[in-house]
Amino acid sequence: MQDTFYLETDEGTVECAVITTLFDEERKKNYVVYEYVNPKSEDIYVSSYDLDDETHTLEDVSEEEIKEIAALLESDYTDDE
Repeated sequence: MQDTFYLETDEGTVECAVITTLFDEERKKNYVVYEYVNPKSEDIYVSSYDLDDETHTLEDVSEEEIKEIAALLESDYTDDE
């Protein structure tokens, strides 16, 4: 079963499914890669988070971070084929 969580957006509450989580040693940051499942979306989202934050706040990430994570994920999937 896939991990899910709920996110409050300007449009209301959205159910999200976790695709994967990552930790960047260099930045010392945790990331979650996720998608909206209710309502369904084709987009993939990336946010950072602090494991010690009891409010479970997701933070925006930079374009550079998104590109690095995308390249990492693409290499993982193409290495498996």
